[in-house]
Amino acid sequence: MKRYSEDFIKKVREIRRKEGLSFVELGKRFKMHSSTMRNWCHDIEGSRWNTLIKSNEKKRQEIKNSELSVVPNVKSIGNKQAKLIASILYGCEGSKYPAHSGVAFANSDPQLILSFSKLLKKAFVLDTDKFSVHLQIHTTHNYNELKKYWSKLLDLPEKCFIKPTIKEPRGGKHRNGYIGTCTLRYRDYRIQLKMLGIFEKFTKKFSDLI
Repeated sequence: MKRYSEDFIKKVREIRRKEGLSFVELGKRFKMHSSTMRNWCHDIEGSRWNTLIKSNEKKRQEIKNSELSVVPNVKSIGNKQAKLIASILYGCEGSKYPAHSGVAFANSDPQLILSFSKLLKKAFVLDTDKFSVHLQIHTTHNYNELKKYWSKLLDLPEKCFIKPTIKEPRGGKHRNGYIGTCTLRYRDYRIQLKMLGIFEKFTKKFSDLI
């Protein structure tokens, strides 16, 4: 039977203590039988709750990643595809006519705003001077810093930013990672109507299949 050094056993015990791994997880990490891990670490209480959380998170991540092959290479997305995807996003999240006579897309997720912005620019020939950006932020935010952040993210000059809406956080609560709600606007009702038309045609085609 192979004998292991005291230092190695101490290392295993320390990981059990710090990470709360189960005996099975310890065995997998060190490529050893779980019963050996149990013999070495039976007096160190593991965190079953933490182990369960990690296990569930791993399963969720595996499920999230299971269909990523359907996502096309963004470099291969052409003009027509960009129009369709931008129109679907706008139909779901954008402001509708006649309440707004122009494109207005608001969200607090920077990646969603950025994706819509890039798709819009790829789908249509646009004039930068027709863009405007409105930020709704909290009194706890630094407006100038956020303006620089969104300006760089969206590749739009700071002159496009209009007067922000600044409010007190509701109930004194702070959302982790919240950097304001950004509304990207483009002053052209024709592009808005084109996207809404594409969105309506798209959804009708699917409803006709039922």
